Amino acid sequence: MDSNITKTLNREDVIKITDKEKTVEFIYEEYNGIMNMKVEGTFDACISAGNLGTTRYETGGLCFDHSRVVLSEKTGSSSYINASYIDGFEHSKAYIVTVTPDSENTICKFWTIIWENQTENIVMLNKPDGNQKGVLYWNLEERSTFYCGKLKIETLKVNQFHPSFDVTKLLVTHEDGGSLFVNHFLYKRWQRIDILPPECDFLDLMRMVRLYNQYAVTPESVKGHKSPMVVHCTDGLERSMVFCAIDISISQIQKTGKVNLPSIVSKLRKERFNCLYDANHYCFCYSVFYYYFTFLM
Repeated sequence: MDSNITKTLNREDVIKITDKEKTVEFIYEEYNGIMNMKVEGTFDACISAGNLGTTRYETGGLCFDHSRVVLSEKTGSSSYINASYIDGFEHSKAYIVTVTPDSENTICKFWTIIWENQTENIVMLNKPDGNQKGVLYWNLEERSTFYCGKLKIETLKVNQFHPSFDVTKLLVTHEDGGSLFVNHFLYKRWQRIDILPPECDFLDLMRMVRLYNQYAVTPESVKGHKSPMVVHCTDGLERSMVFCAIDISISQIQKTGKVNLPSIVSKLRKERFNCLYDANHYCFCYSVFYYYFTFLM
């Protein structure tokens, strides 16, 4: 195996590796090395009485205690939710990764996450339809309202300027006082987890989200911290974590001109149990890097 594959790579390295005849073999070997790394953590909150049933899948639905999102407001039978804090390139808890809400109870918990963390950007990487889990937790039509417990979610504006994703401006208001503007990104080109989206298309989404996140309504200097972005998909393990891995990588590239995907993915797997287990998604990250380095730098 080429020793450069496990090192921090610059533009020339990435292009050279992805142009090689045995590219897939190299990347799969790197991926297998990451999968064989021991990851430690406990799941006490998840497997305690009343919580195990709230996980969507028996395998992969577990959340590490050290990174799980804890709700201060009890919603439904418990305050547990399948959601994890994920560190960014330079900010801790830059993301909250969770599963797409699939019931009235999980929808209320989802919006509690948004409110308690003052999240201003939501990225949804699956569009629910008749063959997928998940229900709509906001109204699609402008000037319509969705109610969830003490929260009122108003759809102010729907922008469909890109064929692959919609950007919706929402206003969240709490009946006890306070309001929050939220940007909702609905990506429509990754409906099946086994069919990857076009790299250029996915990067269009990434760049738009990064732009909105950079110019948050409430600046970091005012709040004293940067609110986490919420990213979700059907299982909260693959598409969402691919998004985080690539977003972190782009930040690393923009600051250093280099990227180290094995290091990034290894750290992500310590924060979100059993994430990024699909080798095809790991390869997809390198394909996105190739496109980014070739056409956007």
